[in-house]
This record gives sequence, structure tokens and C-alpha cells, in this order.
Amino acid sequence: MSDVSATGGAYIPAIATDRYAATRAAPDYGARQQRFDDLAATVLDTSGKSSDDQRVQAYETLHSLSVTGQLIGVGDDRAKVYDQITSDSDVGRRAQALQQQFGQAVNGAVQAGGPQAALKAVASSFDALSPSDQNLLFRTTINAADRTGAKPYADVQAWRDNVDAQQKMVGFMKSAGVVTGNGALDQKAAAAKAVSDPKFAAALRLSLRRDNNSSDWTQAVMQLFGGNAPKDTVQLSDAAKQYLSAAPANAAAPAAPAEPAYTQGSIISRTA
Repeated sequence: MSDVSATGGAYIPAIATDRYAATRAAPDYGARQQRFDDLAATVLDTSGKSSDDQRVQAYETLHSLSVTGQLIGVGDDRAKVYDQITSDSDVGRRAQALQQQFGQAVNGAVQAGGPQAALKAVASSFDALSPSDQNLLFRTTINAADRTGAKPYADVQAWRDNVDAQQKMVGFMKSAGVVTGNGALDQKAAAAKAVSDPKFAAALRLSLRRDNNSSDWTQAVMQLFGGNAPKDTVQLSDAAKQYLSAAPANAAAPAAPAEPAYTQGSIISRTA
């Protein structure tokens, strides 16, 4: 991960290049070898039996197994196959090329115009790709699993929302005059301004948080700057959907419960 700004800027997560991360491997070698063989066969399949999405999914899963140490002990022959998948397969070659192009565009923008330019390059470079390349880049680079197996974003929209929040944060800090020429935060100037400016103090706290790719951080930034914060959605079960569809359209709302009578000496406590 390479930050492009000391004020909460975006970053480009990279596909791990270390084969078989050195974490404790599970002992079920047979099952893991069989799973590797199935996934490898899917990625390398050029017969049309496996769809493009299935091949990308298999490639993505193999990468996750690698960085979390689940491929340790599967054997030298399979290690060679893994190298073939990441370096020589059409999916692997395209994923690596997209990662390189994406990184070069962002790094070039950083050098030319600083964090704000880099964040614009993130969005524009992604938007310039075909839908299939966007899917491949997002799943194998932007949203690649880390060593715990966790992925930073729920989906592409969550990532886009985060990039937008990053842009708002970087722009706010720059307009506040607390960013140096190289894009770094002027800690002394920021601390002084935070004393007399509550909104800036809140922004500063957010900018210094390490979880600046989380949905919680994104939502907090959007709320602070008056943007459209990502909205939570509720997924209804099939039974609930069936119940709602069967309910009369003009059904009366249930009556509100009656106010409890006031009793002398009672205390009502409300927690904000």
C-alpha cells in the first residue's frame, strides 16, 4: 500500500508478489491440493467451459489463498503452476498489466500535481477501461484481499464513494492552508487551527485515522462536508417480501401506544 497523501489520501493496493505468504498453513494438504488443482484448471481453461467471470473468480481466490498462507505445502509442482497462472495465463497477464498501468497513472499524477491530481487519476483511469477490465482491475488490485483474507470494499460503488470522500478531505485540507508543497500535512499549523475551528478539528481527526478506506470513514467524511453519505440498505427475506406483497395496500397503520401517565417523583432519563 502506498499513500499518496499525508492528509488522508487514496492508495493503490497491490497484488502480493511473495508466493505463499509465510503464515501457518492448515494441515489438510489433500483438500487444499485438490482445491488448488480445481481453481488452477478453471483459470487455465481456454476451451470455453469456464466463463470469463468464473476464471477471474478462480484467479482472485488463488491470490487470496496465497497471501493468507493457504498454499504453503501444496508442493513444488503446484508452485510452478501458480507462477504460470500469475505470469503466463491470459487472466494473470492482463491483471498484471492493468495493475501496472493503473499504478503508473496514479504515481505520475502524484509527481505532476500532488494528491488531488492522483485522486482524479484514480477515477479517470478506472473509467477509461472497458467493463471487463474494470471488473478485473477492481477484483485483483483495488479490492485484493490482504494477509487476513479481508477486502477493503464491499463493491465498486463503495470504492468510488471512498475516492470521492478522499477528494473532499484532501481539498478541504489544502484550502485550509495546512498542506505543504509536497502534499504532506503541516502538523504544527494543523494543531493550531484545530484549537479555534471545530469543523477543522473534526476533519483533522478523520484525516489521521488509519482506516481511511472503510465505509465508516467514508460516511463520516461525507456527513462532515455535507455530501451524500452512502446509505445502508435492508435486504428482506423471501418470506418478508411475500408478506408485504399480500398485505392490503390501504391497511391502516397501527395506533401509537398511549402516553404513560405522569407519576409524581418519576425521573425520565434520555440518552443522546
